[in-house]
Amino acid sequence: MQKILGLDIGSYSVKATILWNDFKNFTVKKIVEQKIDYKEGVEHNASLVTAIDILIHENQLEYDVVYAALDSRSVSIRKVDFENIRKRDILGFLENELESTSPFDMEETILDYQIIKYSKTSSAVLAVLCQKSVIKNFLDAVEKEHLRVKVLDIDNLSYLNMSSFLKINANNDLVTENKEEKKEEEVKKNCFLIANIGHSKTTLTFINDNNVLYTRIINIGGLYFNQVLKNRFDISIEEAESLKCFVSSILINDDEFNNNKENMVAQVLNEAVTELGLEILRTIQAFVAKENLNITSIFLTGGSSKIAGIDSVFQELLGISVSFLLIQEDKILFDLNDENIKNSDEIAKNLKVFSQSIAISMRGLPIIKEISKINFRKGEFAQISNYDKLIKQIFLYSSIVAIVLVSLMLSYFFRYFMYNKEINDLKTNFRRDIISLFSGEPASLRMISGKKDWDFINYGKESLILLQENMSDKKLFLEQFSSSETPLPLKIMNQVSQSIPSTMYFEVSEFRVQDNQFYIEAETNDPENIKKIINILSKINLISNVTKKSQSVKVGTDKKITHFSLVANVVER
Repeated sequence: MQKILGLDIGSYSVKATILWNDFKNFTVKKIVEQKIDYKEGVEHNASLVTAIDILIHENQLEYDVVYAALDSRSVSIRKVDFENIRKRDILGFLENELESTSPFDMEETILDYQIIKYSKTSSAVLAVLCQKSVIKNFLDAVEKEHLRVKVLDIDNLSYLNMSSFLKINANNDLVTENKEEKKEEEVKKNCFLIANIGHSKTTLTFINDNNVLYTRIINIGGLYFNQVLKNRFDISIEEAESLKCFVSSILINDDEFNNNKENMVAQVLNEAVTELGLEILRTIQAFVAKENLNITSIFLTGGSSKIAGIDSVFQELLGISVSFLLIQEDKILFDLNDENIKNSDEIAKNLKVFSQSIAISMRGLPIIKEISKINFRKGEFAQISNYDKLIKQIFLYSSIVAIVLVSLMLSYFFRYFMYNKEINDLKTNFRRDIISLFSGEPASLRMISGKKDWDFINYGKESLILLQENMSDKKLFLEQFSSSETPLPLKIMNQVSQSIPSTMYFEVSEFRVQDNQFYIEAETNDPENIKKIINILSKINLISNVTKKSQSVKVGTDKKITHFSLVANVVER
């Protein structure tokens, strides 16, 4: 079970609601109020801290999580329309849109928003701006009593949390039973208004299709009624407050036994209430003209709405059904053991005072329908009080990191295995080539490769040195060979080869120079070629006296090949 504390900090008093959520039922367990005692020379925040301290400790409030709301007069709320925009781009467009129109410095402001409607072609967003200094002062005052505020909403927007629990009159167009039978187009053309008449202001919240479309603050409330009484009867503000609470009616009583003074007070209050009603009427007319929607119901709440007859005056003036805000008791239970909610009449009476704090606490309920999503606990004021969620996020991120690390390790081992195999194959092939090149492995290389996991780099360096030495030796041999005189047999062989025409068949089987004698055995395909060959060889200046020594037909060639031998004397030069 979760115990939710909804904190409503007004200009007159601090109100608190303890709402229990056991995941089956929602129960208003306790509602309490503490007047803020302003003293001369004492700062507002100090008086507020004192009131909160008395509220918490004298009433022994027990809670698990705290929800609070800022005064709507300290923020800027506006509806912004977009065309052809993606959800992820809304924040950037909002910042650009509000930068030139914001009443605050954007760098010293916290921006939050709630999507009213979204489609590919057109979208509407409710944007809220608040100065950081206002948020800081509020949190400083509240958290001095160790109240860890999870969500910081706006007071009039919090009524969206309550919209799905409201009790609608049977003759109202928005009755739950009849709503499903109406066409979708008709439902969207209707909306209702919640008017919270507080001590120093009246907030108007226009709700349609589970969305807040518009809000307005009218600086007329219980304090203004006191001022009117003070000026009219020339009394102190404290006496005016007492007189208002004592009469608490704008109905004129014609009973002759009734004190005429009460009727006078009621008449003055009637004038002040009528002035408020005219402001509400102008706001409704402007809203209807802009949004093309019908206001079908007005729900009154707030401490000053307890003045008898205020609903009938508004209904007559506005021409719209006016009733007091009530909650469906089958959806939200009330603990009748609490002194402020002993019966249904007490619930209805106190709901006028505590509806705001109840609505704030409802932010913590698992509501399926739309709720207020504004939360100024973000940026530098962000705070996570739900550590289960934090632990789950840490576990999720840790799991992702672990998976990435394991994948990297597996990849490393796979590459290590593959690279090692490639390197071993390369070492084997290189060693084989070295052995082939040197006709055996040199001793210096064999000392390296004889070890286990031998060093390929050292082997390569040593091989390079040996190759360079081998190349130097061969180069020296070639140089010496090229500089030496050509031997006589090679000279004779070269001249013979150059003298015989390439078209003549002349196949040498033996060539010999010995004891100044030149001897050659060869084959030809025509016996007449022998004479030609003798004539050609006789012209070579290195030999003389060329004679035929033998001539025969080569066996097995069908007399086509003639085998012959020649001798000659070598002429030394």
